[in-house]
Amino acid sequence: MIFVVKKCLDCPFCNTLENRDMQCNVSTPPKRAIPAETKLTPSFCPLRREQAIVRSFEE
Repeated sequence: MIFVVKKCLDCPFCNTLENRDMQCNVSTPPKRAIPAETKLTPSFCPLRREQAIVRSFEE
């Protein structure tokens, strides 16, 4: 399974908290807050210039 991610809401590594704040799980430091006004990936995102293949082993 390949995900094409162009914004944080589509990213499988993004946590959406109860108060609608978002955190990035692959940033440095981990669980870094994502600004709400960000429409695309933020500047600190390590996946901005990379590709990520997420494999599902459930089947």
